[in-house]
Amino acid sequence: MDTLKSAWKGMETEHTQQEKLRGMLLERRHPVLKDIRWQMIIEVIIFSVLLLVYYDFFDGDRKPLYANLLLAGSLLFAVLHSIGGYLLARRKIYDANLSQSLMRSLSAMRRFAFMSISSRAATAVCLLLFFTAAISFNTGKYIILAGIAVIFLIQMWILIRMWRNRIRRLEDSVRSLQGQ
Repeated sequence: MDTLKSAWKGMETEHTQQEKLRGMLLERRHPVLKDIRWQMIIEVIIFSVLLLVYYDFFDGDRKPLYANLLLAGSLLFAVLHSIGGYLLARRKIYDANLSQSLMRSLSAMRRFAFMSISSRAATAVCLLLFFTAAISFNTGKYIILAGIAVIFLIQMWILIRMWRNRIRRLEDSVRSLQGQ
């Protein structure tokens, strides 16, 4: 009898399932939005701190003006991009037709993926330009630069694959709703 009572108490009723779903729809409790928000907060803090200290810590006064402007611009763009990504992810869809909603989301995701990849590439290139602007290169430094470039290319490949998979999953959802 005790086993039956504990099983009865442990069962989720339709009401408790609906409450869990309602709780997940709240922005602060949504599991995906929570992860995106933490990523955004971490990125904004890191980029903002780097933006505040790069001139003093990394001898910005000894670098050319273009390198300083490019670095500051790319870091500001990265901060704005992170915030924009979070706002895009939390945007609710209010279309009458689910298929149209998914098509609109797919279009927005493609645009954001392009911006995401471009933003990361621009930030990495600007960081490299800034840190290499006042360096006289020799063979060892060229090897280090090549290693950094390889790491950057691997990161870009991973980012492109990640976005391609996300877009493909959403395209599959759209196709399944359209009956293809």
